[in-house]
Amino acid sequence: MLLVLTIAGCVVVPVRNSGKAGGGTALVCHKGKKTMELPREAIQAHLNHGDYLGPC
Repeated sequence: MLLVLTIAGCVVVPVRNSGKAGGGTALVCHKGKKTMELPREAIQAHLNHGDYLGPC
C-alpha cells in the first residue's frame, strides 16, 4: 500500500501493513531529528505541527 500526499509536488511513502484491519504505519521525521514509525491515524497530527513524511 502507498500513502500519497500532494501539497507542493508529490511525496510517495510506503505504508507498512500491520496485519490489522485498516492498519498500517509510515515513517515520519519528527522535529527534524528522529525517524518514527507511526500508525496512520497519528500521521496527520504530526504533519500539522511541522513533521514530514519519510525518514530524517
